[in-house]
Amino acid sequence: MKFLISLTVLWTLLMWKTAHACCNCNQKIFPRSCNSLLPKTPSGVYKIQPLPKQDPILVYCEMSTGVIGEHNRHFNFLPRSITRRPDAQQIINALFTDKKNVLIKLQKKVDRSEAYTLIEPHPDFAHVQFRLLVNSHSGFTSPQNSFMRDYLFFGVLPASIARQRNLQGFKSNGHRVQFRNCDANPNSLFAFMPNHDLQTPSSYHPNLVYERTGFAVDWRKTAKEITSPDRMMPNNYFFLTELHFGGCGCYTSSDRWSKFGFHASAIGIR
Repeated sequence: MKFLISLTVLWTLLMWKTAHACCNCNQKIFPRSCNSLLPKTPSGVYKIQPLPKQDPILVYCEMSTGVIGEHNRHFNFLPRSITRRPDAQQIINALFTDKKNVLIKLQKKVDRSEAYTLIEPHPDFAHVQFRLLVNSHSGFTSPQNSFMRDYLFFGVLPASIARQRNLQGFKSNGHRVQFRNCDANPNSLFAFMPNHDLQTPSSYHPNLVYERTGFAVDWRKTAKEITSPDRMMPNNYFFLTELHFGGCGCYTSSDRWSKFGFHASAIGIR
């Protein structure tokens, strides 16, 4: 019996180290970003200091080339708590230098296993850079869940461009995911809500047609499972997620997702 208890305690400690422990918190000097870490550094939670005179922040650094390939390394995954920092936008501006690549991780509800997809601009809009805003949607349409107040806003096409009746969308793991904007409604966004107050998500567009087929399903279908992770990413990096595109693209939020078993996502930038 004592052996089983000891084994359970040991397993708990190992799981804590695997999933939650900060890899460099005992250091006195912190890197500016995950990109400053050495190539063979394992993925995990790291304290970084993007702004020299401001407090550091704990991010999850995805470093494993064996999991997601050389092209997708060195992404800084942002914690839910960043939305409450007064310097959050400055931190993101410092980290987000590759504005045509965003790595999204999807978490399954049943076992917390993860998949990923690299989001890139649609080929027809290859010149348009992505935007990442904190508690703001300047230049874009508002997310339906903005009443939650705190959110990260990933803008794909600004309203001035999305207000066209043409093919729009993005690339997901190299696959073109697109729709034709049927009415010039200029929505083109992901919104990541920490939902600090556990509010009920918006009931906007209650017809769940988008949960069965089309744009809202196609991008998740391209996600690749991470079968041999260095460690699992802690829950506080995953968000309630809204997608709104078009004009006949989709409206969906991760509480509605029925296909593939995902229920939340995380956003990584570099």
